Amino acid sequence: GAPDRLRGAAAQRLRTSGNGMTWLYAFLLTVAVELPIVAWLAGPGNHRRGATDSIGANLLTHPLAWLFVRSLELPWLAIEIAVFTVECLIYRHVTRLSWMRAALAALVANSVTASLSFVV
Repeated sequence: GAPDRLRGAAAQRLRTSGNGMTWLYAFLLTVAVELPIVAWLAGPGNHRRGATDSIGANLLTHPLAWLFVRSLELPWLAIEIAVFTVECLIYRHVTRLSWMRAALAALVANSVTASLSFVV
């Protein structure tokens, strides 16, 4: 009946974006773009750690951002600011980058992938 169709539509909205992109594809694309950016901006001696922690940061933030964008209808910018904040804290406290490098890595990586979300 109608309730089943509505549940099915809601579940489909959580699985795919407006252009049909699945969460897994979006996640892999995000990691492929952000990992080298964070690794490079982590600086000398921190490239491998930055790359590894970038994957961990995205494993934490990407599923939540995907869910909030599609189900709770929070403002996109608010979600991006939250993602930036969490990833900046990860790069500062887990990767042990300076505040400047952590903020720069989170800002550049997320700016690039956020921009790509409008064209991919």
